Amino acid sequence: MAQQSRSAERQIAAAGVGGMPLLARVALAAGLGCVLAGAAYLLAVRGEALILDLAAFSQRLFCF
Repeated sequence: MAQQSRSAERQIAAAGVGGMPLLARVALAAGLGCVLAGAAYLLAVRGEALILDLAAFSQRLFCF
């Protein structure tokens, strides 16, 4: 059973059906990398202020 599913997966991969195009995959990875790099930068530069803002926001949101 497992052998049949692997051979079917190989046939689909060889036909190029069902996979994300390489350019889309690279663009998605680059975009995600930019978002994560921006988040790391903001955390490094304004870390304590962001944490305080999140604490104030949660107090307003939950009314505690």
